[in-house]
Amino acid sequence: MANLESLQNDLANLDAQHDLEGLRKVRQQIVTEHPASDAAVEALYKIGLDLLFRGRDLGAAVEKFEDAAKRKHPFWSAAARTSLGLCLYHQGRTQRALLELRKVAYPETPTHHSVTALTFLEQIYANDGNRDEVKRIRKDRIHQLEQLIAKAREQGATQERGFHLHNLGVALRDHGEDGRAKAVLEEAKELGPDVLGADLYRSVVDLLSP
Repeated sequence: MANLESLQNDLANLDAQHDLEGLRKVRQQIVTEHPASDAAVEALYKIGLDLLFRGRDLGAAVEKFEDAAKRKHPFWSAAARTSLGLCLYHQGRTQRALLELRKVAYPETPTHHSVTALTFLEQIYANDGNRDEVKRIRKDRIHQLEQLIAKAREQGATQERGFHLHNLGVALRDHGEDGRAKAVLEEAKELGPDVLGADLYRSVVDLLSP
């Protein structure tokens, strides 16, 4: 059995080489040989992503996401459950999708995954024409984003704050609060492209354009 640290070094080297097939094989080896490790949860999630986007196998991706979600890792299991919910929705299993997304969307403390899950819940209800539920969930998302921004400000996590400011600006604008949206987006714009990144900065500028 290969040493876990050695396998993780292999992953880093394969990632640098953009060897997607090699990455998948090593991740599967980690899952098989070190199933109780945190690395196995991450590996399962990323195998699921590979099956979904490269393999175009929705059913197989769902199985990997389900397995990773059951492992109870605070970060990777939440990521897997969020992806699982979205995949289930695309399989036409809407009620199960909503259930899985709600498990991620309402933690004790908001996270990147929880606001992402709320975004997907909002989209699903919008697709179904349920405006009341869309508004309720958007309010929850706005509240969580405000908490994440406050936390990022306290920690001096400027890039993270900019990311959440952008998302909050979009949510506020969709909620009809144009004044607050503009103020939030202006704060994000002041961080500049070096902090936000070129693509996010361009999106902020576009959102502020009349």
